[in-house]
Amino acid sequence: MQLKRKYKHKRTGAIVFSPGLIVGDNWIEVKDDEVEETTEEYVEEEINLEQMTKAELIHFAKEHGIKINEKDTKAVIIETIAKAFE
Repeated sequence: MQLKRKYKHKRTGAIVFSPGLIVGDNWIEVKDDEVEETTEEYVEEEINLEQMTKAELIHFAKEHGIKINEKDTKAVIIETIAKAFE
């Protein structure tokens, strides 16, 4: 029976099992008896919609799944985005 080692990618947190040794700065070996603590830090980002161009607002809305009418004025688009985050 081959012994499998458990490795965790430092950046992505991906876990892989390998029968061989994985060498590289991005991987760390995880022992089964180790308790993995994951702490995610929530960082609230302040976004000023007024400073964005209409094109940036349209892109922002699409990124966040907010339905807007691209023909609307910048003010209406800002209002629609703001309502979506309430």
